[in-house]
Amino acid sequence: MLDEFNRYCALQRDQAPLAALLIYLKRKGGWVQLNQIWKELGPTAGGPFWNQTTLINKLDKLERLEVVSLERRVLPSSRSEVKKKTNTFCKLNPASPVFPHIYSMLKISKVEQDKYSSEMVDKPLERLSGLTTKSEKGDPMVERELEVALDLIGEVFNIGGDEVRTLIKERMVHRGLIKDSRLEIS
Repeated sequence: MLDEFNRYCALQRDQAPLAALLIYLKRKGGWVQLNQIWKELGPTAGGPFWNQTTLINKLDKLERLEVVSLERRVLPSSRSEVKKKTNTFCKLNPASPVFPHIYSMLKISKVEQDKYSSEMVDKPLERLSGLTTKSEKGDPMVERELEVALDLIGEVFNIGGDEVRTLIKERMVHRGLIKDSRLEIS
């Protein structure tokens, strides 16, 4: 699956739309309605997608690669109880090997004293593929990068190592990624 994802990323001439979609879904955390994605990543919001067909095709391909989960739900219409609409919702698959590395496509910089901003790195999909492949092979540098990330989070929020781990665990429980908050993150 990872090899197929890497081949798909290599085919992307413009890496920004797919990278922006993955980062957007990671930031949202849970199920997001397709209409909402189009509203925030479409041309009216200045997003990278210029037509819905491209967005839907990318989501379908990511679903086949098991990076994204798609679900179609029937919801009652707000205007009439009898009418029903089918809506598509999607979220990142937490079991996907690319899931933990999606934020590696962002470069974080300090703007002011306590303000930070992020922007996409050059060739974000290549960076994501490379980091995911290294972590799958057990590269020791990935372990070091995780340590640096924990230090950076501690610095940003001005908290210690144990508090950072607790913060991450609470966030993962809140998002439903883990069931029990007593699980250890090391």
